[in-house]
Amino acid sequence: MKGGMISWILILLLLLVTMASGIVLLHIYKDNYKTYNLLKVDPLETSGLKAENLEATLRKSDIWMLGDSRVRRWNEELLKDTIEIANLGVEGQTSSQVYYRFKTYLETATPSLVILEVGINELKIIGLDKNLTTSITDQYFRNIESIIQICREKNIKMVLINIFPVGKIELTRRLVWNKAVNEAIIDSNQKLQSYCDDIRVYCFDACSILSANGETVKTDYQSDFLHINNRGYEALSRELKEQINKIMKQ
Repeated sequence: MKGGMISWILILLLLLVTMASGIVLLHIYKDNYKTYNLLKVDPLETSGLKAENLEATLRKSDIWMLGDSRVRRWNEELLKDTIEIANLGVEGQTSSQVYYRFKTYLETATPSLVILEVGINELKIIGLDKNLTTSITDQYFRNIESIIQICREKNIKMVLINIFPVGKIELTRRLVWNKAVNEAIIDSNQKLQSYCDDIRVYCFDACSILSANGETVKTDYQSDFLHINNRGYEALSRELKEQINKIMKQ
């Protein structure tokens, strides 16, 4: 009798765990399905911008910060002096999305300076299949080159920020990450450096500020695997603000 009762309890627990797992998976599926379809409705994800009135923000800002979550989470007030800065970063975006957003924004206004940081969201796909390295990096460089070309044609100066290094890897991330991603980040940053001429396109080496070894973020600056904390942004802002002021005075 006692053994039978234990068996029923174990079966009941198993059923409860199965039901709970099913509910969690259902919520994940619905969230992913919603995100997938919303991306079709708004492929440039303008709803993810900080700016409530995008047109007004573009018109009044001399400096546009373009990029992914690493820009989106950057407090632009750390960089402001007397110049208006628009933070146009959007979580999870690739260089392709940023490129097309930039072209769209230019239909409204033209900034004096563009600050660009993007790349991690396409390079991380290499963690799923390292054979994609060439196709992904080639597309990334084409997008960067296209943005630079637009800036040259529009007489817009640019600060090109290299791709932030990643932090200490989380256990779940190991399933979708490999060394090829880290190598692609390093190689891409070297390529980004080659685009800079200190006349129209200026390099900002965020990697050397955030990392001691050139590959991983200092623990003091890490928020999670892909993002830095406020201390990291403060460290970047001190040097970037100085560079912005020099460029704007030229």
